[in-house]
Amino acid sequence: MLGPVGTRTYRLHEANRALPEVRRLVGQIVELSGQLDELTDQVRIAEYRMRREGATASERERFEESTGALRAAEDDLVAALGALHQMGVQLKDPRTGLVDFLSYRDGELVELCWRLGEDRVTHWHRIGEGFRGRKPV
Repeated sequence: MLGPVGTRTYRLHEANRALPEVRRLVGQIVELSGQLDELTDQVRIAEYRMRREGATASERERFEESTGALRAAEDDLVAALGALHQMGVQLKDPRTGLVDFLSYRDGELVELCWRLGEDRVTHWHRIGEGFRGRKPV
């Protein structure tokens, strides 16, 4: 179902039916988001070592490897975010895997709320209330 400005809305059973794919994508996003800081640090360290006087070819290779790993993680993250966006699912927190599905409740546009680790979509909140405003469906 399309909501305002062509935005995808979900009924509760549709959100739960989409969960296997959402769970897979959100799991990737959480994992990759956690890796980016470490990969960025590895690139900085490798670049520093490569640029020192007397740097060896292996230090240059390490820089190229770490840069490639960072780019691959960024590409994978962008792909997972894009796939989630295509589904009309809104990522709220990439570190905890919190997402919202737009839905209608008694004619009001609301958000069904789900977080990685939960078995099913079982909560909702009004737009703008966020996680603290969660109520059971």
